[in-house]
Amino acid sequence: MLLGDSIIVLLFLGFWIWALLDVISTDGSTCRNLPKPMWIILIVILPLVGGILWLLVGRPEKAHWRPGSSDYAAPRQPVGLEDSPRYSPLPIITDRRSKELDAELERWEREQREGGKSTGGDPEASL
Repeated sequence: MLLGDSIIVLLFLGFWIWALLDVISTDGSTCRNLPKPMWIILIVILPLVGGILWLLVGRPEKAHWRPGSSDYAAPRQPVGLEDSPRYSPLPIITDRRSKELDAELERWEREQREGGKSTGGDPEASL
């Protein structure tokens, strides 16, 4: 019976230390319902009740279980193409095949012009 009681006491002591460290390491602006110093006082004066209250109503809503975790799983904002540091409003052609593609485009345009002339100049007739 003594072993069972000591295990329960160690669990309560561990929970109390975890709650106290979590309050201390949490950013004061993210504490809910009470200011951070009040949470510390509450946990020191009423260890079990204060720790449970901190867990239920004081911790930041999306905080992780590790004390002091600042990653609150906030949704990430979408980032547009122009927000990239590599973005340039002027197009920079870096494709090594650019000349080949330009020549192919000119060939296709020439074929379209010649095809349009052979059908009497009616662009819809070639469709």
